[in-house]
Amino acid sequence: MAFLGRTCIRSLQNATRQVPSLKASSVFGQQSLGRMFSANPIEDEVYCRQRTAIPLGPRVPFVSATAWIAPNATVIGDVDIIEGASIWYGAVLRGDLNHIQVGAHSSIQDKAVIHAARSSPTGVSAATIIGAYVTVGAGSVIRSATVGDYAVIGKKCIVMEGSLLEKNSVLEDGAVVPPGSLIPSGQVWGGIPAAYVRDLTEEEGEALENACDSTSLLASDHKYEFLKYGTAHIEAEELKEKLASA
Repeated sequence: MAFLGRTCIRSLQNATRQVPSLKASSVFGQQSLGRMFSANPIEDEVYCRQRTAIPLGPRVPFVSATAWIAPNATVIGDVDIIEGASIWYGAVLRGDLNHIQVGAHSSIQDKAVIHAARSSPTGVSAATIIGAYVTVGAGSVIRSATVGDYAVIGKKCIVMEGSLLEKNSVLEDGAVVPPGSLIPSGQVWGGIPAAYVRDLTEEEGEALENACDSTSLLASDHKYEFLKYGTAHIEAEELKEKLASA
């Protein structure tokens, strides 16, 4: 993209040199293109401008000191990330319209999307509340729903407005939960739309309570690979100013 941008500018400059009558009328166009392509290409950036926690007006994220948000995940607005929770790579939690809460030691896996509508057609709260020790699978979407403690949501599931997943409930991969649905405790549901599949065994129920412990430990390993706070961005800006004036 950067190469194409520089090529376009050079082509425009050459054209105005060859046709003098176009030079005056093309000055504004050259300036606009110059501004458009003057930003550093991403491969030339000294540091990453990605922000993990983004305030939105009065809506400000709260992130526990013991929680972890991946460097390319995004938490926006009225979102509470409780202690020990982990937000994995590419996940988006958008609390721009309503409140979102992720409970203790819960795991929002890669590229999952959590949103909360302004209001719910079912009449219940439109906030999205995820309990403690919950696993939300990669690529899943949850909107204005409540998920009980120790629940497991498989990969690429969709949980729609007003739905309630009770404690120790499980959604199979790819399940779609219609608005206002109830997934009872201790049951496995799956399909489109989601329907009852079977009851959890006693061993599976115990396993749910231990599933997030290993994920929390893995999140800690990832967390300590990244410096949360630092001054590298200040040093990078100073270096860019020096190079520009050289």
